[in-house]
Amino acid sequence: MRWPGRSGEEDNGVRFAARLHAARARASALFATRAEILREEISEKSVLAAKGFAGLALAAFFLGIVLLLATALVAALFAKLFGSWILGVTATLVLALGVVAAAGWAGWKALAKVQPFDFPATGSELSKDIDALAAAFAPAPEPDDGERTSGDLEARFRAGSE
Repeated sequence: MRWPGRSGEEDNGVRFAARLHAARARASALFATRAEILREEISEKSVLAAKGFAGLALAAFFLGIVLLLATALVAALFAKLFGSWILGVTATLVLALGVVAAAGWAGWKALAKVQPFDFPATGSELSKDIDALAAAFAPAPEPDDGERTSGDLEARFRAGSE
């Protein structure tokens, strides 16, 4: 559309501004989508991190119990060298050590899955966005001379057959 009183350069400037505004609106919507994907990935990682820290907290709690029981065991050994209640304390100590080992292993395993700086879905979508932006700002390819002549030839052929 050419406006009266405007030169072709000004008309191109108006079209360019409109295209730039549309591109900015699309980029804003795209950024909002990518931010949502990032929030979702952070949410998944935070759940894994919470499970890992809960396991480690459980392990630390039982480690405290183990230390108390170990102290009680040493005191019991010195108090009564070979009493039957020592076997009970020893069995409890072994059980608590088993719980500490299982909880610590589960917590460490959960924390190993967190990978705090790895966002595969966001990275993939951003690389697609960069490719799309590069294609959008690339100049349009010019048709070959062969394409022009074949198109002209076809147009002349159709015009002659009518």
